Amino acid sequence: MHNLNRYDGEPIMTMIENRRNFNVKVTRDHCKNGGSPKSHTSMINFRITKTIFKSGKITTIAVIAMFIANIANAQVGAIKQPANQRSIKTVYPTKDWVISDFVVTDSRFGAKASPGFDNRAAFQAAIDAAYNNGGGVVYIPAGNYEFRNTKTATKSVRVRKGTEEIMKDFDYQYVLNLPSSVQLRGDWANPELNKGKVLGTILEVRVGKNAPNYNGTVESWWNDSQAGNALRTTYTSIADRFIDMNSGTGVTNLSIWYPEQDINNIKPYPWTLFQPGGDCATIENVTLVNSYNGFYSAPSELHYVLNSYMTALSTGIEVHVCTDIGRIENVKVDPKYWANSGLPGSPSLAKISAYTKANGTGFNMHRSDWEYVSDLYVSDYKTGMWVGKEPGFADAPNAQFYEIHIKNCETGIYVQAVNPYGLLISNSTFEAAKGGNAVYFYNDFKTSVQFNGVDFTGPIVSDGSDGVISFEGCTFSDYSEYGLKINNGNVLLTQSEFKKPGGHVFLGSDVNTLKSVNSGYNGKLEIKNDSKSAKVEINNSKEYLFDPIPKKIVTDIKVHPKPASNKVFKVDLPRATGFNNEQPTEDVSAQLQKALDEVKAAGGGTVYLPGGRYLLNNPIKVPSGVELRGTWDVQHHTQSGGVGILTTYAGGAAGEKGPSLIQLAEGAGIRGITIAQLNLATDGYSPANPRTTPFLVQGQGAGVYIVNLTIGGGDKGIDLASYNTSRHYVDYFAGVLARAGIWVGGGAEGGFIRNMQLNPHYGSRLPQGGQGYPRVALTRFIQSNCSALKFADIKNQTIFNNFVFGSFYGIHFLKDAITGKNPGEMTVVGHGSDGCSYSLFVEDADKNTKIVAINSELVNTRTAEPVRSYVLMGGEANTNKVHPDARLILYNTAFWGSPTVGAIINSGTVRFQQANFQRSGAPAIDNRGGKVHVYSSYFAQRMPGEANGDNVYAKLHTTNVSTELTNNYYISGFRENNAKQGKIYGSDIVPDKKGDSQ
Repeated sequence: MHNLNRYDGEPIMTMIENRRNFNVKVTRDHCKNGGSPKSHTSMINFRITKTIFKSGKITTIAVIAMFIANIANAQVGAIKQPANQRSIKTVYPTKDWVISDFVVTDSRFGAKASPGFDNRAAFQAAIDAAYNNGGGVVYIPAGNYEFRNTKTATKSVRVRKGTEEIMKDFDYQYVLNLPSSVQLRGDWANPELNKGKVLGTILEVRVGKNAPNYNGTVESWWNDSQAGNALRTTYTSIADRFIDMNSGTGVTNLSIWYPEQDINNIKPYPWTLFQPGGDCATIENVTLVNSYNGFYSAPSELHYVLNSYMTALSTGIEVHVCTDIGRIENVKVDPKYWANSGLPGSPSLAKISAYTKANGTGFNMHRSDWEYVSDLYVSDYKTGMWVGKEPGFADAPNAQFYEIHIKNCETGIYVQAVNPYGLLISNSTFEAAKGGNAVYFYNDFKTSVQFNGVDFTGPIVSDGSDGVISFEGCTFSDYSEYGLKINNGNVLLTQSEFKKPGGHVFLGSDVNTLKSVNSGYNGKLEIKNDSKSAKVEINNSKEYLFDPIPKKIVTDIKVHPKPASNKVFKVDLPRATGFNNEQPTEDVSAQLQKALDEVKAAGGGTVYLPGGRYLLNNPIKVPSGVELRGTWDVQHHTQSGGVGILTTYAGGAAGEKGPSLIQLAEGAGIRGITIAQLNLATDGYSPANPRTTPFLVQGQGAGVYIVNLTIGGGDKGIDLASYNTSRHYVDYFAGVLARAGIWVGGGAEGGFIRNMQLNPHYGSRLPQGGQGYPRVALTRFIQSNCSALKFADIKNQTIFNNFVFGSFYGIHFLKDAITGKNPGEMTVVGHGSDGCSYSLFVEDADKNTKIVAINSELVNTRTAEPVRSYVLMGGEANTNKVHPDARLILYNTAFWGSPTVGAIINSGTVRFQQANFQRSGAPAIDNRGGKVHVYSSYFAQRMPGEANGDNVYAKLHTTNVSTELTNNYYISGFRENNAKQGKIYGSDIVPDKKGDSQ
């Protein structure tokens, strides 16, 4: 085997780094639609400043030549006998087995958990070795590792000098730089399970105290591809940082501590973790003991912070210009993590809390085009969450917030501004400190925020200039003067409870509308109306009662799947390597199958593929108790490189009905790999007519699992429908598929589909040098042909935080082809369909079908299809494929884009329990054969002209249907087209009931 990492005992990248200056020039592609990534690159230019000597013989030219030779290396032959070993033994429990070829304390790197020893060079040597080897995990055993110096890098920024644009270089300091495909991993003890103690791998940062550039920015310019390349003014960060996280990197299972920080004399430090651009930076199982600023992401895509804990003295997490789904999940920001750490010099909780309540912000979100935030906890900060515009221009975020819990903060959530698509906030709590506000809306707010199932402690104050704030199933308690103090705009209150008999709502002079249904204290809502001309409607009636949003929904598995045995079989198969565009040439399917079978025979375990690209041209089957694993411990993009399985397999003589390329037996899994179909658009096929193939991966029994799998271009993704795969687990499946993403059925029970991320840019953004991956642009095709998520006969299924851009059907429910049964009851949390022709389609449903969706964003864009809608319930009017009593219930939804019709209801019963129809379609609700209930919703699209034909918000046909419209706000007033008088009904139809208090 050729060794790409070492030259005469020293990693090549380390040799260069120790004797270089370098510039970093970063440009980004902000396009979500899979367009050319011509500006989405990160380029490092090395300048060798002096000749490099090794034993007095090696010249600069020789080093450069060796470096080029290494990265150009294309094919690696096989070693006959794979390495049979065990995973790395950790002190503390892990959700998976730890596998790493790069342990920082190995003699070739030289890291030491010793006082006074600076580990920067040793860690960077291990990181560079992993990068040169095609990616992987750099492992840090338990212990305290000190960092005492920095390196200088240069960022080239587009600035203006008068009316001219120039590129100007700015220096910044960093300690560690993670290049694409590399992950840092330690041995981590969850402080929540260890009485707050910080144990295991601890990185001690002893540099950067009071750094003048701890949060530096410069005014800059960029063209926004999502706004017609409009020229934007913004502020680009040139701040110093501890760890620079480039595209496709991870920091997991470790703690970071600043031993020299003094609670009695707080000094700023640079950002601890910094994502400067690109895709896929992951932070998992990390404790930030006492960071000044925690994690910074800008401008970037696909950040993922999960299962992490932090005390941040200034800002916990800050996001700017995220143009594809960022995720924050199960993150806690609290002074207690420093106070209870057990580390030397840890202050009292009272002292830290006093500081953070005067100075700190838990989560700071500027522009993010669709952020998923769930299970975020912030306690004892000045501001729990801040949401608003980008510095320098007006772009603001939209987001889904689920299970957000803010406690004892001066302001629970501060809403400066939101884009028109709005915020969806469900099943959350916002608690203000004494004298504070649970929620505050600044004057720039003028769009939509929806609260569903939210408990407020302390007042909600709005100084917003317009827009709609809606509350459904909420509670209000412990406010001093008024629960709601609204000075402008519009408010909808639905089935919400005030815990005090008085002081419910204050309406300032410029309020436009207050509408309330079944809200107040014991059925009575007290209003102080100081408005000039507010329209006030109060309705209390049992006929408007409904089931509130479901609570306590389990969104992740309790015990993550992994092989029962920690045996690791590291195979060394023929593969292509290096930063070139060469593809592997030798099919490894027989050798890989042999290794899988041998691990099975040995009692199970992991077959591990080192970095590189492997050709797999015949199907393989992963046996029970065996995991096929690559170099990725975290989610990743095609452009991140790492382990790739490339294939031209198309099903053989059976074509797309042939066996899947990778088959998973009961209890088998696949993790940390990228797959790409080389011949999807070759040999007579094209992006407009891609090749049909079988599913790339198929589950064939219960308990199969698929984790951190990326498809860089394929026809069909994961088949969990042909067999009963009860208890299946899929977490972070990403990529681009032409015809099918994940299809689930077969009578499966208790499965999880989490964090699916489908977007055409996984086929068009390639890794450094290409690395043999085909570039394929499938957007047009998939919008007319793909069914991204299909659910048939399943029960007790968890469907959480999935996203698809570009599909004919975004999420699709239908009769099971195997069992013949229809979908049962299921709950979908945080689903997103963007750029789809039909964002949600219920094709088949019986009387027992009940689909509940919470925090959905359903979006249409202009596709080639003549009809586009957010919701399609039944394929045609009065279809017998959807039972009249089949139920689809959408709690807290955002609809936007370019629909021709908002929702088409052909049969069944559909409830819209709080929605923002930012673009309504014409009509918005087209009821052709079912029952529809619309509550607490905002119809934001203006409809000029007469209210007739389709130019209405609600249209009812002559078939046996009805539509209820209760407690909604219509920007152009109520507009209907009713073919059956009396069948459009609800509180919006009855005469107004006005009053200052009732």
